Amino acid sequence: MTSSSSSFSQRMAQLAGKKKSRIVVALDPAANKRNLKQFAIRTIDAVAGEACAVKFNFHLLLPLSSREIAEVTKRAHSRRLLCIADIKLNDIGDTNEVALEHLAKMGFDAAIANPFMGANTLASLAKKAHALGMGLIALVYMSHPDAADGYGLQAHGGMMMYRIFLDRAIKAYVDGIVVGATQADILNEISEKKKELKISLPVYSPGVGAQGGDARQAVKSGSDYLIIGRSIFQAKDQAAAARRFRLLAASPSP
Repeated sequence: MTSSSSSFSQRMAQLAGKKKSRIVVALDPAANKRNLKQFAIRTIDAVAGEACAVKFNFHLLLPLSSREIAEVTKRAHSRRLLCIADIKLNDIGDTNEVALEHLAKMGFDAAIANPFMGANTLASLAKKAHALGMGLIALVYMSHPDAADGYGLQAHGGMMMYRIFLDRAIKAYVDGIVVGATQADILNEISEKKKELKISLPVYSPGVGAQGGDARQAVKSGSDYLIIGRSIFQAKDQAAAARRFRLLAASPSP
């Protein structure tokens, strides 16, 4: 799917509209999980009708070979799912570009990067991603309890780190940002900022379910897509679990 002439954000929006789904399923199994490729393919097949994308973290990217990962992304594409590499890329320009080139070859449609790398480096990375037909999603605020120890810090001059990262993401023309579903106040703040600037910047929110985030509240606060892992792939009926979250996200008002 990386060869499409439309942008990643456009493809996501089109799939989300056709499937009436805001759900991105995180394929992040426990360390002792066996038969990882089979797990990924089974999960993809189960949730394909309820989700618009799947996200791969190091749970799969490290133990599986590039050939195996390419087989999984191919299966996902055949089921009309986009593939996001969640590597929180954060390095010098050359290293970032090499990483993106390998991810593109494995069939990924987008990658998640950390704006901590710097404004100019992030902007260059976004250009590289777009040249490869990929999207770039910038990490603005994580979902876990310790996120405030980094993203909630005050930088020199008194500005909060997440606001600096948001500013860098906007100026770099990335294809979306990550803000945890557990951060309702920050989601609301960013939603207001987007209205003020009159920009479209899709928000991807992990942390629904196992980490305590609420699907309806996250969407009401400004999330465009919900990244959900354990609450779906650990369910006895993965399709039913994905469907439940899809319907919750589709009607944010209780």
